[in-house]
Amino acid sequence: MMLRIFGCLLVVQGLASPQPNPPTWPSSVRVFGVEDPVGMIQSAVNEAYRINGGQSPSDHGQFSSERFAFLFKPGHYNVEVPVGYYTQVAGLGDSPTDVVFTSSKGVYAEESSRSISPGSLDTFWRAAEGFQTDADFPWIIGQRGGMIWAVSQGANLRRAVVTNNLFLYEFRPIEKAADFASGGFLGNVLVKGTADSGSQQQFLTRNSEVGSWASGVWNLVFVGTPGAPASHCGVNKFSEEHPYTTVETAPVIAEKPFITIDKAGKYSLNVPSIMRDRKGVDFKTGKKVDFEHVYVAKAENDTA
Repeated sequence: MMLRIFGCLLVVQGLASPQPNPPTWPSSVRVFGVEDPVGMIQSAVNEAYRINGGQSPSDHGQFSSERFAFLFKPGHYNVEVPVGYYTQVAGLGDSPTDVVFTSSKGVYAEESSRSISPGSLDTFWRAAEGFQTDADFPWIIGQRGGMIWAVSQGANLRRAVVTNNLFLYEFRPIEKAADFASGGFLGNVLVKGTADSGSQQQFLTRNSEVGSWASGVWNLVFVGTPGAPASHCGVNKFSEEHPYTTVETAPVIAEKPFITIDKAGKYSLNVPSIMRDRKGVDFKTGKKVDFEHVYVAKAENDTA
């Protein structure tokens, strides 16, 4: 997902001249710091969501040609960051806890259609990573609040800390029904509360940690995830057991590379190490590659 929005990041050795660091980002990339006015940040993310998000009309932005990436330097941010189509939100800290969203909703993805069907079935093509969210918004009345990530395929959440609950679907209180949702991916995510998959038909959670897991429909898979439910075939409504496939460890895994910034404003591409028989989260940075050795491709110049 990152490569589609940023362009392409290539590690290049032996260049005739070093690449600029800080890099020259394309216009689709915005970098924010705690020194930036909250109103300015909020306006920028709201404008992106106006173009590539929202529910009026349904699935607004699904076939948009616009792309957005919002990068946040280490610090605390009291801003709401809705994530629409073709949008990525990423923290630039060495650890997810270096970038903290303190607002009620934080970074979030609501369903793209306010209806039971399709609900979240078409909520594709977005990503978020590298932050902690202290979100406590009450998405479901009567339950402890938290972060919502009501998506389907092509919409990953990685390398994050969720201090409260995580909701992977959207609930309709008037009809007392959960809207449809179908598929998603959590990788290297720590959820201190409950991860509630609700009406999710299928979902993959890999090398994460959850306080507990609730619900699900057809096929939920967990790999190397402490707190995940035990494997179970079929649905038992009396014991609230659902179809789960749980694998104790990931035999071989390397996390996706990610970008960080240091106090001098220099960027690095971090390449996590290959690990074996891994269980739970791992937020180590791995090998740091200075952006002098990283080529940032641009769509207008570097076409196939």
